[in-house]
Amino acid sequence: MYVGRDTLSWEPVETLKKAYQENKLEDYLIANTKCVDVEKMLEWKNNTGSFWNFVDKLHLLIRTGQMVTDINSVSKQQRDILEEIGYGNLHSIELIETLRYRFGEPEMPVTQEYLTICKAAKPFESLKSMIEAYHPDYVFVLSWIEKNDFFDGTDFEWQENMYRDRDKKYRAVYLSKKYKTKVVWTLHPNAMWRKGLTKDETQDLMEFLANTYRMLESKYK
Repeated sequence: MYVGRDTLSWEPVETLKKAYQENKLEDYLIANTKCVDVEKMLEWKNNTGSFWNFVDKLHLLIRTGQMVTDINSVSKQQRDILEEIGYGNLHSIELIETLRYRFGEPEMPVTQEYLTICKAAKPFESLKSMIEAYHPDYVFVLSWIEKNDFFDGTDFEWQENMYRDRDKKYRAVYLSKKYKTKVVWTLHPNAMWRKGLTKDETQDLMEFLANTYRMLESKYK
């Protein structure tokens, strides 16, 4: 399972407003679940820094051991593997800074309506709800920020000896005694260029994360 930051432009904001006004927030959530499929994952690509480009390549690397250099030309077998991908977000509703950027309104106010919607979405933003819904073996969180409430209601602990934030390798690992799920936390792909990662260094990070998966598989089978 792969967890991003928020749902940039998945559904028009009008869909959210309508669901709120009609007191049917589940309509918005259902609409978002239908928004992403393999076709969209491959459509939202640029072979450099997009979220789905990174996720697609990392997943194929983990599953096949081969680095895909051009996501524009994947085989049917590779597409079938991409069907396995589950996803979530640290924020179910677009962050206010995302909305300000999307609409070009840097002074867009934080309204009570917006806060109410965010509060209603909170239960969908926890690791516990994701585990109970999908039972993933691994959760890769792609957003190098602290969000401790993500772990609320669980016993996951940070593994200090596995932490890395140097040499353009970023990784935090969280393990649980109760759950078999293992959490690997790293950079958001759109932040990689800000950290100075070149295309080759981004691929090196993918290899590092794939090796982390293999190491955890070997150590905690």
